[in-house]
Amino acid sequence: MGMGKRIIAVVGGLLLLASLAAGCTRETGGGGGAARTTLKVGWSSEPDTMNPITTYSSEGQEVLQLIYDKLIEYDTNLKAEPGLAKTWEYSTDGLEITYNLQSGATWHDGQPFTSADVKFTFDMIKEQNFGEYAQWLVDMTGVETPNDSTVILKFSKPQAFNPGLAIPILPEHIWTGMDKLTIRKFANDTPIGTGPFKFGEWSRGETVTLERNPDWWGTQPAVQRIVFVLYGNEDVMAQALRAGDVDILTEVPPTIFDGLTGAENVKAVSLPSFSFHHIGFNVSTSPDSQGNPLLLDPVVRQALSNAVDRDQLVQLALAGHGQPGSVLIPPALGTWQLQIPADQQMNANPDAAKQLLAGAGYKDTNGDGVLESPDGEPLEFRLIAIESTTVDVRAAELFRDAAAVVGIKLDLQTMDENTLGNTVYNTTNPDWDIFVWGWDSGVADPDYMLGIVLCSQIGGNNDIFYCDKKYDALYAEQATTIDEAARKPIVDEMQQMFYDSAAYIVMWYQDKLQAYRTDTWQGWAEIPGGMVYNFTRDNYLHVTPVT
Repeated sequence: MGMGKRIIAVVGGLLLLASLAAGCTRETGGGGGAARTTLKVGWSSEPDTMNPITTYSSEGQEVLQLIYDKLIEYDTNLKAEPGLAKTWEYSTDGLEITYNLQSGATWHDGQPFTSADVKFTFDMIKEQNFGEYAQWLVDMTGVETPNDSTVILKFSKPQAFNPGLAIPILPEHIWTGMDKLTIRKFANDTPIGTGPFKFGEWSRGETVTLERNPDWWGTQPAVQRIVFVLYGNEDVMAQALRAGDVDILTEVPPTIFDGLTGAENVKAVSLPSFSFHHIGFNVSTSPDSQGNPLLLDPVVRQALSNAVDRDQLVQLALAGHGQPGSVLIPPALGTWQLQIPADQQMNANPDAAKQLLAGAGYKDTNGDGVLESPDGEPLEFRLIAIESTTVDVRAAELFRDAAAVVGIKLDLQTMDENTLGNTVYNTTNPDWDIFVWGWDSGVADPDYMLGIVLCSQIGGNNDIFYCDKKYDALYAEQATTIDEAARKPIVDEMQQMFYDSAAYIVMWYQDKLQAYRTDTWQGWAEIPGGMVYNFTRDNYLHVTPVT
């Protein structure tokens, strides 16, 4: 998801908002009255932080991509368009990228934006080796700023992916002097960017409000205010759309999507997505890890991958609105996705799972239905899922039942999203075994999804502490292979290698289900990945009020 982020969506349970905040009351437009100015977006989770370097949520990125500009943006065709760089060009040897910057851009606090801010941002990420963005700067050897409006990135090898498409530019005058620990703790409660919208207010548990930036360097959008409204009940969220209390939903639960189809003044759309939901295993080899060491045995993970029926997950958890999962690259990325023949996949084959476990010496020695290792340790693991994400909780229940059939006991516990996130990303002593969660790619390139499980992303995106030097070497090779025909076999090898490890069980590629009012704002482009909640922000900038 913006950058690829954790999917923390589709909710159920108790209503978080008894009523909408005053700023989210119904706004009328047309009919000769004042033009509509506020766009109201309904969603089921709120951001984890306003720090663009450390945020892991799609909600955080959705807000922050409207506040912070990148050098290059994605348009509604998912093609590159000017951001803070009005033009860019590669040197003939591919080792330099020159960005020519917009003139007159300023930070939201009035300070001028210059090439020094770009240099600061890239240097900081490179030197600190910090966050998901560092994976694109491994080969960067320097940043030159011959003047205030020109930036030259220098690399030791040509780059298949332009980092200008991914990295938000930060104000040097605010972020300077911060070390890695300070950045990690920096809440950035009042984010200052150069983007089309300024931060207004975050009423936690209720709304996030953004105000149009009158000094933005680009064309002023018709939307003057965006209010993201938090709901804790999927039915109430859908009813809010029906009633006109919100204009668009970032995601619609599969279980109620069909019910919105045909609703008056509502259009429900199903779009290809760049996301997947997965089961992740704690494979940390750190002596401080509190994860069950039996999960370090790939046979156990492969057995669990064979045990689960992904087609069943799609039908029962997603009401059919998705495709069974397999590899890291989602189908929306086209030919980059490795196609593993069905008869070679680990899926819906409990007999194969039992054979794998028996061959590795796992037996039920006491007749309780749970296998033990050759050392007598039971195959019993903790399974965690986000309590408000109904599709993931249902999937976890189905996974638990499938595991029991092959002699593995899973103890399911649900928790709120921030607790799960903090548990999974505890790099000091990760105290968990298995989780259910999801990823949303942040760029129209396989590079992001492949980079999640790099050794260097432990402490960053890497949620399972997977580390394989061969995989990392292949990543570095594909990242510097410009020719797509030559790059494709490397990308395929990486997907197969990680699939065989079974460190993830990719459950499904969920359709991006969204819905919007047709009588409030018009001009929505229906884009793979989503009209909103995507790595293009252009719909926010291009829609106009219905008159």
